[in-house]
Amino acid sequence: MGGGLRRSLAEVAFLACISNDVVRARRIAKGLNALAPGSREAVIAYAVADLTVGDIEAALEQLRPLSETNDAYGLAFSALALHLSGRLSECDAVLRRVPGGDPDVDGLVAAIGKSSTGHSVERDI
Repeated sequence: MGGGLRRSLAEVAFLACISNDVVRARRIAKGLNALAPGSREAVIAYAVADLTVGDIEAALEQLRPLSETNDAYGLAFSALALHLSGRLSECDAVLRRVPGGDPDVDGLVAAIGKSSTGHSVERDI
């Protein structure tokens, strides 16, 4: 399965989360994982579903393999999870590790960094 299709399916899972349909989001993530086991898109789709129900630790656990390989998306979503849990110092430390150069990731990093009251992150983009 190509990366474009995986990304589109992950985006559909995100939309399901926006409508609070976590069951549907998890089904999509499960399908993604069946077709592309351990893919970035499947991992992030599961993590966003976990974040939607407030299970920060489960989201961080899902994202850990991506973060450990310095995957920009994995790091950015890990930072989001840490931010949502109020762990702002940890969030800032992760944001500093996110490699720049991908406009989507750079936008997410900027949004997280700006919403951290009293915290600002400097990094090379």
